[in-house]
Amino acid sequence: MAIGLPKVDVIFKGLANTAVVRSGRGVACLIIEDNTGIDTLDLKSKKETLVNEENLKSKSVITEDKILKQYKGFTEVESTDYTEENYKIIEDVFLTDINKLYVIKIPNDKTFDDIKPFIKRDINWIAYIGETREEQKKLANFVKLENKSRSKKLKAICYNLQEAEADDMHIVNFVNTNVTKADGDSIVGYKYLGRLLGVLAGCRMDMSVTYNILSDLNSVDEIGDTEAINTAIGDGKFVLINDDDGVRIARGINSLQKNDKEHTEDMKYITIVEAMDLIYEDIVNTFKQVYLGRFKNSYDNQVLFISAINSYFRDLAREEILDSNYNNTTFVDTEKQREIWISNGKIEAQNWSDIEIKNNTFRTNVFLQANVKFLNAMEDLLFIVNM
Repeated sequence: MAIGLPKVDVIFKGLANTAVVRSGRGVACLIIEDNTGIDTLDLKSKKETLVNEENLKSKSVITEDKILKQYKGFTEVESTDYTEENYKIIEDVFLTDINKLYVIKIPNDKTFDDIKPFIKRDINWIAYIGETREEQKKLANFVKLENKSRSKKLKAICYNLQEAEADDMHIVNFVNTNVTKADGDSIVGYKYLGRLLGVLAGCRMDMSVTYNILSDLNSVDEIGDTEAINTAIGDGKFVLINDDDGVRIARGINSLQKNDKEHTEDMKYITIVEAMDLIYEDIVNTFKQVYLGRFKNSYDNQVLFISAINSYFRDLAREEILDSNYNNTTFVDTEKQREIWISNGKIEAQNWSDIEIKNNTFRTNVFLQANVKFLNAMEDLLFIVNM
């Protein structure tokens, strides 16, 4: 079994060493309502079999090659593929360097529900340029449902959701009503989601979007005075403010409001959730690639995997993603393993020592826990000058 350990160590070391770079080169997805170049009368059945125009629309077919495109940079985007307004929104996404952008069109006779199958699983951040709260809510609900089964977590920036509709660490809720571009044009808030999508997808994990200046803007319609802004931030709203030198992001937070044993205060920060998601993805994918089905479920083999993860944590601490002054470690969840044995009739397991629990692995299951401390960005200063 020793031959497995170096391979896993090498994989984890490479993942740790590239974590910061990978976090700043996210994959984004922009959903827009655009009928340019789409023939909505392309039918699975023949036109003559349809009795009226409404049936014709309901039978129209959308295929991936018609509604989905991907770009590495804005120079690849053809202006003839989109309306002028949508073309500018796509351009805004690329004001920040990102790895890749998917653009998904919703044709005139279709809805968000129709294009959900075309949303790729390698996406980090997604936005929908939909005007109504109901449209934004559809995206939020989709993200919440998707993340129950994804190892690569999906994050969305939505517009003006009610607090109860958001309340999720993977959903950012932008709320300013209008922004004024540097060229003087004023646009409503939801049409600025593309620009913010690029900012979030392109932010490196060793930084935060808090107080980022948006140089493409001249001003923003603020949501109120300082007290109102602080209240909105406390309610999980993503707010832009006018500062002395331009428009800035007030605080890099998501919409999470829950405070319980599964959701801590730290999880309200976008940069913390980014780190959590990347680590989760790296560990799960490495387990699938190297361990799943290839090793017997013995405690010795679990220790090999645990050792590799702990080495990964040490490398992440050197990258200042985890706190190097904290004992970041993973270990067998003995209480969970004891509980599962007892629930399956092994009553004597309640008296087993921890080492007995570890040596009695349960079927194909590997029960692990980790204690880690993520490093947040410097954002708040209290500076007292004594005279």
